[in-house]
Amino acid sequence: MDDNVSVNVVPLLWVDNIENSLQFYNRLGFRVVETWRPNGCLTWCSIKLADAELMLQQRDDSESDKDQVRSHDEVELYFVCNDVDSLYRFFSTQGLQASTPKQAFYPMKQVFLRDPDGRTICFETPVET
Repeated sequence: MDDNVSVNVVPLLWVDNIENSLQFYNRLGFRVVETWRPNGCLTWCSIKLADAELMLQQRDDSESDKDQVRSHDEVELYFVCNDVDSLYRFFSTQGLQASTPKQAFYPMKQVFLRDPDGRTICFETPVET
């Protein structure tokens, strides 16, 4: 691959209720970049937090969409942040149930929470060993 070529990977997350998921990610600080509303109904949106981008798409349980990933727990999102302790306090003020920050087995301090579809989201901060 050419060293001058950059690849921008935006995770696509299938959601059961896009309005609930969008509200959840807004509380984390993500902001909508683009939406698609055929027939006036929100079916997908691209959201961004600093350098992190996600795309949410409403799950369609029709016959044509049987190949969509069904197991939400298989997807885990990891974000590096400046201070998980401050982030934990912020989550608490937003009414989000996050784990107490703890040291990982590698030199990172982590805080976890789950999105409305049950996916694990991990925020971590490097720590000195």
